[in-house]
Amino acid sequence: MMQVTLVNPPYPPDAHQHPPFMPLGLGYLAAIIEENGYDVNIIDCQALRLTVEDAKNELQKRKPDLVGFTSTTLTYKSALSIIRAAKEVLPDCLTVIGGSHVTFWDEEALKECPQLDIIVRGEGEVTFLELVKKIEKNEDFTNVIGTTCRKDGQIVVNSDRPHIEDLDSLPYPAFHLWPIEHFNKYGKIIFPVMTSRGCTFWCDFCSAVRMFGRRYRMRSPQKVVDELEFLYKKYGQDQYTFYDDA
Repeated sequence: MMQVTLVNPPYPPDAHQHPPFMPLGLGYLAAIIEENGYDVNIIDCQALRLTVEDAKNELQKRKPDLVGFTSTTLTYKSALSIIRAAKEVLPDCLTVIGGSHVTFWDEEALKECPQLDIIVRGEGEVTFLELVKKIEKNEDFTNVIGTTCRKDGQIVVNSDRPHIEDLDSLPYPAFHLWPIEHFNKYGKIIFPVMTSRGCTFWCDFCSAVRMFGRRYRMRSPQKVVDELEFLYKKYGQDQYTFYDDA
């Protein structure tokens, strides 16, 4: 079975170090991969205060077939540093990155980092799962929609993937793969919860509508309540923050 490691890269050393939050996007990616029978594990550099060198050592121990990254603009450079380090110790592994920054900087990121293999643009769950399935079967993955990658020395920008219509179809984020105790703030663990995606507005300064679309898509109220109840029963925590675009 193919092994997948997902990495939350560290903040730059000179950046403000606020208490870590569980990365919701990686949580959903891990959940959908695990739900489909793949071996997935997490390296959260922010939660564990790991450096690029620490992450490199962890990857060398785990020896994944595929390493996936998320990144914002703030963590973009550190993500690329770990990608380069991953290829040093695991030259045959495939490296994949997603998130808002590379969605709009896809071709430039591939040019900047030859060790980076694939970029997942926009909403990533369905795209990432399709990639993993094709890679495991040794099938051509360069035509997967929602990705930017290389083929025959050229950069290939595939068409955008349609947004997920039924958000209730997504599994709960796989927070059980995280070191939950490292997210304790003032005696409480605050769990991020997504109730909707997309935004009807078009603010110049915001990437949300460009990532998740201008149509407002909602999970059903019952599904959200079920998730809150699940988190409370599993972890005994009663504080949540809602990570929505609007």
